[in-house]
Amino acid sequence: MTPATIYRSVRHAAMLALLVAAPAVAQDGGEDTSAESPESWKISRSNNLVIRSGPTSNDYIVTKIKKGDPVLVSKIQDDKWAAIRLTGPTFANLQLLLELDDRIRVDGDIATVIKGKVSLMAPNESSRPTGDADAHVDPDRSSKPLVRVIPEGPDGAGDRLKITGRFQDGGRTWLLVSPPARAEAWVYATFLEPAKPEDIPAGVISAPKPAVAEPTTPAAASTEPKPDAAIATAVITIESTPKEATTEETETVESASDVAGTEVEVMPADTPETDAPVDPLADVTIEEAEAAWNVVKESPHDDAELEALQLVFVSIAARENASPTEKRLSELRIRQIELRREVQRRLATLHKLEDRNEVDRDRIENAKVAIIARADYTMVGRLNSSRVYDGTRLPLLYRLQDPVGGRTLGYVKPTKDVDLTPGLGRMVGLVGTKSYDAGYRLMIVTPRRFDIFIAENDAD
Repeated sequence: MTPATIYRSVRHAAMLALLVAAPAVAQDGGEDTSAESPESWKISRSNNLVIRSGPTSNDYIVTKIKKGDPVLVSKIQDDKWAAIRLTGPTFANLQLLLELDDRIRVDGDIATVIKGKVSLMAPNESSRPTGDADAHVDPDRSSKPLVRVIPEGPDGAGDRLKITGRFQDGGRTWLLVSPPARAEAWVYATFLEPAKPEDIPAGVISAPKPAVAEPTTPAAASTEPKPDAAIATAVITIESTPKEATTEETETVESASDVAGTEVEVMPADTPETDAPVDPLADVTIEEAEAAWNVVKESPHDDAELEALQLVFVSIAARENASPTEKRLSELRIRQIELRREVQRRLATLHKLEDRNEVDRDRIENAKVAIIARADYTMVGRLNSSRVYDGTRLPLLYRLQDPVGGRTLGYVKPTKDVDLTPGLGRMVGLVGTKSYDAGYRLMIVTPRRFDIFIAENDAD
């Protein structure tokens, strides 16, 4: 079997997996379970799973979670992105940004909004200095609102935000606060799987819903009736303090377990064999997946093909019988494919900018000569994004190219005072400080201002 044939087989199996995985397994209540149920607990099936500020790959990274971390999913968007609530132990250390001004009252370690409309901003992890986990993020690049704060009302009701830190930036004071339970971020839904009851954090189980399917057989009753509140208390106590129980306590545990089973929206542990979907990727070996990867990375491909192959490696990494080597290799390929897909999207955006600003070579050369003759610019060239220094794994820098040959003249360091975005894809003249960075071995310009040339050719 050739690598191309293997790849086509793997791709077909991956697409079938998407169709099989769509419907929910449990249908005891007789209701339509094809759509994602709200407030369902899932766990991460991948290490360093990226949590983003919005439901696209262009939204910045808020944090990362580990394999097995539980998350509370509130909804699924476009059958691709899962909205997760920032609650529970997985996000215990997450800090959102709140600018301190006259709309905020601080009482000790509690912040309250007393007037106006205020939102909590998601931290942009990519803006944190590399290698310095204690440094604060850049507030100007952490501009995505995650949740609107409920201001204090006449009756004293409203959000009470726990302050976990503060810092100064650009003359402004920022508070770091714990997120309210209703705050949401986004994750790629493929990398989540249903949680088992033991995976769900104690004390944060979803509230019971009145439309739950009624049991056909009543639960075993103890000698005394127990109200719902007592049962809920027993659930939390049992999970946190596993001790030997008396006969009466054992009866309470059994009743509480039955109730908890209806409260938690998870995949049933003992699904009948006839109802279990067949995983079409179960028989794909790591060698076959690697052969398909070699075909994909050396040939033209689209995002759908990369996504299909990514699902194959996700399936291998999640297998209980996979060896540690197979799991590590699969995790590596998952990250490589995600990076490649991100590069494709950025290249598509860059090509649009370049096509929109295409100009005649002679006119560019004449403009370049005229600009340089003025001798009042630190550096002149076409400003483009860098595929290497993109702000993800390396610092964010823009590339300045010779407009004729495309040779890189140097790199431009963005600052909060100079927005370089309007100059992307255009000829610009930069005024600023030019220096050679020995660490990165680059000529870097820190601009104070810049001018755009040949703007009359821009397409509407």
